[in-house]
Amino acid sequence: MPTKERQSGYDREHRGLMRRIRVALGVLVLLIVAFTLLLGVAVQGDEGMRPAYKKGQPFLYLRVIGECRRGDLVCLRLPDGTTALRRVVAVAGDSVELRDGIAYINGIAERGSYSFTRTDPRPDGPVYPVILRQRELFLLGDAREAAVDSRAFGIIRTSELLGRLPRQSRE
Repeated sequence: MPTKERQSGYDREHRGLMRRIRVALGVLVLLIVAFTLLLGVAVQGDEGMRPAYKKGQPFLYLRVIGECRRGDLVCLRLPDGTTALRRVVAVAGDSVELRDGIAYINGIAERGSYSFTRTDPRPDGPVYPVILRQRELFLLGDAREAAVDSRAFGIIRTSELLGRLPRQSRE
């Protein structure tokens, strides 16, 4: 019968250590890939999404956007270079009009609004009604009085977005 050489304690410990290092490196590579390709981290740069997101609050977003729906929170870079979240209120094919402090989407007053303040147009903003084409979005901040949003910079193309927050289950 062939004889087995006994492994020294050092060899077993060395192999165990090497296995743990390989696992740790594998996890590190997966995290790097996930954060490079799939996920992003940003900081809310303004007060435009109060009270849900305050200025300076970090958030995690998905770089793979897919189709945006009304109510989605998206991450974008504002004209001043600040990273911010805004809410999608209108998508391709929708018409947006702002009258009497209310946003009308396809002629219907915005429902499920997350804002409790007026939605007034900006003097240097778009001319209403705005009709959205393919891959265009109209974004508003929840804190409408403080938000720099589509009322100021107009419609935004989905290709200009940095990402989208994971969707919350809707009740």
